[in-house]
Amino acid sequence: MLDTQAATAGAVRAGTARLPGPARLLGTQVGYQIRLLLFSGRAVAVGIGLPVILMLASKGSAKDSHPNVAGWAVFGLTITAWTSYGVRLVAAREAGVLQRWRATPLPRWCYFVGAIAATTVVAVLAGAVTIGAALAFYGPHFDDGNAVDLTVKGSLAVLVALVLAAFAWAATATAVTSLIPTVEAAFPVLILSYFPLVIISGVMFSVTEPHWLSTFATYLPAQPLIDAVTRAVEPAPGAPFLDARDLGVLACWAAGGLLAAIALFRWQPHRPRQRRAARKELSRPRGSRGSA
Repeated sequence: MLDTQAATAGAVRAGTARLPGPARLLGTQVGYQIRLLLFSGRAVAVGIGLPVILMLASKGSAKDSHPNVAGWAVFGLTITAWTSYGVRLVAAREAGVLQRWRATPLPRWCYFVGAIAATTVVAVLAGAVTIGAALAFYGPHFDDGNAVDLTVKGSLAVLVALVLAAFAWAATATAVTSLIPTVEAAFPVLILSYFPLVIISGVMFSVTEPHWLSTFATYLPAQPLIDAVTRAVEPAPGAPFLDARDLGVLACWAAGGLLAAIALFRWQPHRPRQRRAARKELSRPRGSRGSA
C-alpha cells in the first residue's frame, strides 16, 4: 500500500500518470484501514473478545438468567467505533501520521471516509460475532427460553441497523477527537463520555427509572440499535423488524456526526500555546529579542 502510494506520488509529480479512480482509491484505503484495525490486538480483544467474555460471565452468574445478547452486541460495536477508534485517531494525529497522509496525493476525503468506513466494518463484525457466539454457546433458546428465529429478513434488518449505528458512532467519534488535545487525554475523555451513555441506554442492564431518563435514552444512538437487534432475534407476529423511529434516530446521528466531523476534523497535531510562543521567540532575529 505504501509502495503504491509512493509510486503514484512520484508519477503525479512527474506528470506522467493520474491517480486511480475514486472507487478504487476508496476501496484500497478501506481495506488498508481494516487491516490496521484487525492487526491491532487491543482493538480485537476489546471490541470482539470482551463482549463475548462478559456475556458468558453474565449468563454463568445466575442459572435462571438469560444473557442480554442485544446489549452485549451493541457494547462490542460501540466500544470499537467510539473508544478504540477515537484513541487511535488522536494518537495518529499527535504523532504526525495524519499530517503526512495529508501531504500525499491521496484526496483528503478518501482518507477521511475510508477511516470511518473501515471502523464501521470492524464494529459491525464485533456486534455480529457476539450474536453468533450466543447462538453457538446457548443454541436457539438463549432469550428467556423462547426459540430465536433469526430469519433472512431478520438478519438483513440486524445488518442494516448495525451498519447505520456503527457509522453514526464512528462519525461522531471523529468529530469529538478534534476536541481532545493529547493522547493521554484521549482514553479518559472517550471512556468517561461513553459509559454514562451506554448505561442509561440499557446496554448492560435495563434502566426504567426515572421516566424522563429512559425517554431521553431513546434519542441516543445506542437504545434504537438494541431495539432493532431485539426485534430481529425475537420476531413478533406482524411487527416490523426495523422501527421507522429507530432508523430515523440512527440516521440523524449518522448525518449529524458526519457533518460535525467534516467541520471539526483536525489534521495538524495539537500544539499548546506555550510551545507556539517559544517557537515564535526562537524564530525572531537575535537583535529583535533583546530590544523587545
